Amino acid sequence: MVKKPKLFLDMDNTLVDTLPILTAATEQAIEMGLEKPDQIPDIFRHLKPLPGALNGIKTLSKYYDLYILSTAPWFNASSWSNKMEWLNEYFGNDAQSPFYKHVIMTHDKGLARAEGGILIDDRPYHGAAKWDDASSGTAWIQYDYNKQMNWTADNGLMQLLIQTAQIYQVQSLSEREALIKASQAMNLSFHGSLEHFEKANWE
Repeated sequence: MVKKPKLFLDMDNTLVDTLPILTAATEQAIEMGLEKPDQIPDIFRHLKPLPGALNGIKTLSKYYDLYILSTAPWFNASSWSNKMEWLNEYFGNDAQSPFYKHVIMTHDKGLARAEGGILIDDRPYHGAAKWDDASSGTAWIQYDYNKQMNWTADNGLMQLLIQTAQIYQVQSLSEREALIKASQAMNLSFHGSLEHFEKANWE
């Protein structure tokens, strides 16, 4: 059996359309006496998948061992269970799910780099940018930082990931080395400048 490369996925704003809902709930959070909208109970439960995300995961499961690597607001206990419920709703909760017992919740995503792999995350925070690390053989793809790095782009993210997996299996490179080789062949960069990243006004 051919060994698959490892691909870790953030949830919010990578698989789940989160930011517009939270931004729209800013006033509601203030009325409830909360500091941020991500502290509203159960606000994470009924969010919608990003366009193309479900089909993207179905395709990538053929090429990668998939893992969820996500954070949840510390002061919103429901957010942790909401994220599991969301995954169960859209991907199932049995061995047929690409994420069955492959879910990691942490406040420092850098801690999950021990065995290599690629992380897709829209933001550099909570340790995501630490994955851009040659010494550990890991890489960080910044979701949607440009028009090619999203699920529905032509000749973009999906093609980059498939080509990376194929190079990994044929040439016996690390996930990072395979990604770099694929990105060079496609003339793509896989994350933007950290100096100019802008947060939402409530973050």
